[in-house]
Amino acid sequence: MTNAARLVTDARVLSGLNQRQAAVIAGVAPSTISRIERGQLDPTVSTLDRILAACGWRSGERLVPNVDMDAVRAARRILEPELPIVANIRSASYAQRWEASGFIDTDTPVEKATGICVLAAQQARLSRRSGASNFGWRNLADVVRSLDQAGEAWALTGAFAASAYTKIANSVWPTFYVGNVARSAIAAGLRPAENGPYLTLIPFDNVTSVGLQALDNGVRLADFWQIAIDCFAGNGRMPDQAEAMIAKAFR
Repeated sequence: MTNAARLVTDARVLSGLNQRQAAVIAGVAPSTISRIERGQLDPTVSTLDRILAACGWRSGERLVPNVDMDAVRAARRILEPELPIVANIRSASYAQRWEASGFIDTDTPVEKATGICVLAAQQARLSRRSGASNFGWRNLADVVRSLDQAGEAWALTGAFAASAYTKIANSVWPTFYVGNVARSAIAAGLRPAENGPYLTLIPFDNVTSVGLQALDNGVRLADFWQIAIDCFAGNGRMPDQAEAMIAKAFR
């Protein structure tokens, strides 16, 4: 197997896409992917990059998760068209290709919503988000109190936020969206960390900051669908939590 064949095969299998779906999303013929995976075609760099990106990856010494928040923008617009999230060329392209791939052409609303979240998550791995930083563990209540006292914008996402909707336990550490990572870290007395236990701060953008929720206990959460996407983009049992959230939402 050639290196290109291995990269394309691994990326497609990891994404859960079949050859036709990956081809439609990448904008190439299904036979192109088939021939590459069989080692019969050596693709150009641009074609290889397009196929890998369609599956949520890019090439390096090994496969590296791709991060394109316009995929999240596309998913949020499909799932909640009433929200003030503005489309752009890239997000519109994602929506069109997903629809054409048939991946989200399912019999039930649960399956369609799940498929959309999965496709968006493939393009926006939580740990790879731009500006994401890990910090040493500090009591969650103390972090929240410190951010509130400093007047910093924040909202929980991922596993801890999902616990508001599902009883599935997850040992993954907290992930916050914040207005400014450096300023929030100082306000909360956080120090950078390379190993766990840790908590993660990710800067808000004009998609993740839409639809924030405030619970009666003072906890702030990202939008329901943003949490679901982020759980699929995480690790551990976070995808299980996302599936449980979505199933509950359509009961």
